[in-house]
Amino acid sequence: MGFMAKILDLFEQKKHLSAKKGFDSWFNRFRISFDDNTSVRQLDDLVLKYLIQGGEESHAALYDLIMGIKGLGPGYRFAYLVSESKMRVTDVTLFLLDLLRFESMYRLGWLDDYPFLSTPLLDIVQEFETLFLAAMHQCPVLSHAHSLYSQYLNEFESDRNSFIRRLIPDAIQKFPADG
Repeated sequence: MGFMAKILDLFEQKKHLSAKKGFDSWFNRFRISFDDNTSVRQLDDLVLKYLIQGGEESHAALYDLIMGIKGLGPGYRFAYLVSESKMRVTDVTLFLLDLLRFESMYRLGWLDDYPFLSTPLLDIVQEFETLFLAAMHQCPVLSHAHSLYSQYLNEFESDRNSFIRRLIPDAIQKFPADG
């Protein structure tokens, strides 16, 4: 094996180990296997329903994932992180929570597809600051099939993200609880 191949293999092993640390708690919580390539799009309805709630349990699961991947320990240690790390974990948590909710709205037929929904969660967490921070406040587009589509079109373009976000509580209520 050449030098470059060894470096790439080492990189892949490190990435796999990070994913394992992040997803171990999810395996224990949900009894479903996850891997390096698991994306929001691949989560089953029961997991998605659990995570979109946004309460203490949902945040704990997201902290476990993010902190595990970043090597910051288990999620229950979130309160003990230094301010800078706590802020980074919070930013990623909020971004993932948005993506999870957008996915639920997509599955309900309310939103058009959104590219980050198919991106591996591992990549989002590891590369948030460099690749995804700029997208943190963006939203997908409302589907033509949604009953409020004409109202959405009448909104100023700058207000359309807020329009989408106002639909989130209704989406959480309507998303199937039984998968």
